[in-house]
Amino acid sequence: MVRVEIKGLVVNVSTLAPVVVLRSEDGGVLPIVIGFFEAQAILLGLEKAAIPRPLTHDLMRIILEKLGGKLLRLEIHSLKESVYYAHLVVQHQGEVKVIDCRPSDGLALALRCQVPIFASEELLENADTIKEYEGKKFLKSNELDQPIDAREAEEFRKIIEGLSARDFWKQLKKESESETEET
Repeated sequence: MVRVEIKGLVVNVSTLAPVVVLRSEDGGVLPIVIGFFEAQAILLGLEKAAIPRPLTHDLMRIILEKLGGKLLRLEIHSLKESVYYAHLVVQHQGEVKVIDCRPSDGLALALRCQVPIFASEELLENADTIKEYEGKKFLKSNELDQPIDAREAEEFRKIIEGLSARDFWKQLKKESESETEET
């Protein structure tokens, strides 16, 4: 496992699917397609946005803390049939517990708990090899040299908020059908 950081949140223009881009210190890159709601949760975590009422991942952090647990790290450990798998590593009453989770939910929670994110080295690719993603331009070699900034976060928010209801529900239905096929 190597430590990674979130270096970008982009939208695949052809599918309108959000993609979170993780990067290791040595330049390895891991792009993961995620859902709209998870993208918004990650974006709120990146922005450290103050919200009046806790959203799902904020609530998870609060419950974990109130019950005496502590999130130690997120580990994205494998890829099976185009689905990424991750573990939350939690300490509770002196015991370390490993909990299965979707990487997107794990990322949103890791941001809120301010814990490190790790990925299996086998999952990382050289940034130069993924300049194209699903036949579309995905990134330039220098595009991920800096963390996501406020302008990029705002642009991503506008893309998500700018989706028509029809496109949004069509994409959500498509994601739901693909999840059903995978199980």
